[in-house]
Amino acid sequence: MKNFKKIVFILIFILIAFIGGMFFANKQTEPEITSTLIQNRIEQASDLVTTKYHYTKVGKFENSLNLNGWSIPLTNKYFILTFEGEIQLGTDLSKANVEINDSTIHVTVDKPAVISNVIDESSIEVYDETKNIFNPISVSDYKAFALEQKDKALSEAKEKGLMKTAQENTKKSIKDIVSIIPNTDDYTIKVTFKE
Repeated sequence: MKNFKKIVFILIFILIAFIGGMFFANKQTEPEITSTLIQNRIEQASDLVTTKYHYTKVGKFENSLNLNGWSIPLTNKYFILTFEGEIQLGTDLSKANVEINDSTIHVTVDKPAVISNVIDESSIEVYDETKNIFNPISVSDYKAFALEQKDKALSEAKEKGLMKTAQENTKKSIKDIVSIIPNTDDYTIKVTFKE
């Protein structure tokens, strides 16, 4: 009889331990909101592209041979190019700093910068090209002109407020990343840029 009581006691103990283990295993605990947790989530986004700017351009290249500052007659060459390109701006989130004060999450990141400025080579079309035997058009003329046009497109985009748009998009994207983390609903997320 004593052995039977021991066996029943052991079975009840095992059953309680099993039920308790199942209860605690199934209970999901939400992560504690820490600056390290948020920093890790933000860094997972790595190089965050927040803004894309598509442009279509027409440009004219013109050049002639010079001698002592004077243009040599019959050496003028020119062409007209049309092309499309895209500028991408973003922020390196691996350099983000995160601090939590009371109910505010402060995220400080680098200002958005140009990640790429690429001309779609398949979109390039050449018009009104001269065939000058004294000063022929070369591949380097096309390359130099394309680089000049990319820089010009970037300057025009900045004048139209591209950098400000990129900053607003970066703030929104970071807030979206942080707000996905459970239990951040009660926090205010503030994003600032390093000077």
